[in-house]
Amino acid sequence: MKISISPTALLFLVVLTLKGHWLLPASLLAALVHECGHLLAARTLGVRMRRMEIDLFGAKLTPVGLLPTYKAELLIAAAGPLFSLLLGIFLIPHHGAFAICVRDATLSFALFNLLPIRDFDGGRMLHACLAPHIRLQAADRCLTLTSYLCLLFLFLFSSCLLLRYGQSPTLTVLCASLFAKLFLTKG
Repeated sequence: MKISISPTALLFLVVLTLKGHWLLPASLLAALVHECGHLLAARTLGVRMRRMEIDLFGAKLTPVGLLPTYKAELLIAAAGPLFSLLLGIFLIPHHGAFAICVRDATLSFALFNLLPIRDFDGGRMLHACLAPHIRLQAADRCLTLTSYLCLLFLFLFSSCLLLRYGQSPTLTVLCASLFAKLFLTKG
């Protein structure tokens, strides 16, 4: 399997390095566990992966050929958040600084990925559940609508946090970037 890393992902790693002592290794471990979940599910289902592309918004696995069924898509998409949730739950009773950082990273990663946004695991799961039961175009429109509404809600929520409490603008910038990627760069 080929692995490619974008310059924006490398920049993000530098930012994580500067933000805190445990943040980079905890985030890398959280991402590794998450992607191992996807890869283990794919391997169990007999799906080979051609490449992994890592960019600012996460990793994208590309299978060799098409996935055999929507059920396979659903199981592979669900495996990443499931592994993240299991690791996060396992680390709840641990109180060391690194364990807390990994726990918070994995739980945040899992919950964020479960949102029904296009290209997120939750979006892939929603599409895999809808597509066998309604027309493919209707499933695509439904996913576009849920993506738009989720990103709008997250952007407004993060903007309120930023204005009210002066919290980090990271979520606001991430939502705006995702919105631009999903809705403004379609060609």
